[in-house]
Amino acid sequence: MSDKQRAREQKHAWIYLFNLGFYILPMVLFPYQVWEIVVMVAAMLIFIGLYYCCYSVPREQMLWPILGMYIIACAVTPLNPGSIALFSYAGFFVGFAYNWRVALVAVTGILLTLAAFHFGPGTRWALFLPYGIVIVVTVSIFGRVERLRQQHAEEQERDAEEIEHLATSVERERIARDLHDILGHTLSSIILKSDLANAQLSKRRYDEASEQLVELSEIARESLSQVRQSVSGYKHGGLQLELRRLEQRLADGGFSTRITGTPPIIDEQRETSLVLAITELVTNIIRHSNGQQCLIHFDETANTYHIKVTDNGNCHEVSSGNGLKGVELRMKELGGSVAISANKGCEVALLLPKLAEQQV
Repeated sequence: MSDKQRAREQKHAWIYLFNLGFYILPMVLFPYQVWEIVVMVAAMLIFIGLYYCCYSVPREQMLWPILGMYIIACAVTPLNPGSIALFSYAGFFVGFAYNWRVALVAVTGILLTLAAFHFGPGTRWALFLPYGIVIVVTVSIFGRVERLRQQHAEEQERDAEEIEHLATSVERERIARDLHDILGHTLSSIILKSDLANAQLSKRRYDEASEQLVELSEIARESLSQVRQSVSGYKHGGLQLELRRLEQRLADGGFSTRITGTPPIIDEQRETSLVLAITELVTNIIRHSNGQQCLIHFDETANTYHIKVTDNGNCHEVSSGNGLKGVELRMKELGGSVAISANKGCEVALLLPKLAEQQV
């Protein structure tokens, strides 16, 4: 049980003290001597202290308070047969604190104690045992039910914490992937624009250099905006618009680009993942490929969208860095997969199932 739940239970613990009425009533109805009243009141006050002690400690530490309550109940029984109320509290905490085997043995021990007082010299009330059995057994069952209720609440709390932790981890990974794909892409463009501006300046082509610097500034501003969006959820301009932007970036990097086929029309969440995946693949081409051509091809079958991003560079082997692993993870989250081929240049195929779209 959490501290907050325990504090809430303690706050309402006084409500259950109403059962002490069975103990107080004989003190009012019968002509006790003053010292007997004093002893019974003192015993009740100590008992209440032990009662709150049980509420304030973990279940594993309830043994001694429960024994104290049991001893007080035994001690006052010769004076006050209303002690069955005190025995019932002991039964409640036994049912609450221990597993059913231990609780059954302990409650049986309490009932045998009542029987010993009933048939022995402990009390002269003829209904002491029958009433005692009913009250102790009933209240012990309440203790057992309360134990099960709190265990269920604890399980729900653990599940909620686990779900929250998992959601936090997933969101952290999403932000990391988005930042990697977005920043990798835009920083590459910034480097490229800077190199072009330097080249133009070295040739004293100031107007062309100025044009490159203006575009560089726009890219930097867009990058800053995208970083901010990544924290709250990346928002793109749509697959068609992003393809045109990528085509321009590839052109700036010296690649001629062909986009063939029909881009899929899919829900926003999957479109975002697809945009980021293609962006990362294009960034890899700009960074690592020694080719001059890039092909982005869209196709589909009855159940699957096929997207291929290919370059004609001299590629013999592809190692999966963080970028490709991020692409694979994005496709896996959508139920898709990634296939990489390096026979003639580098070809990365994204396979995206339509099933999720059909289920929406």
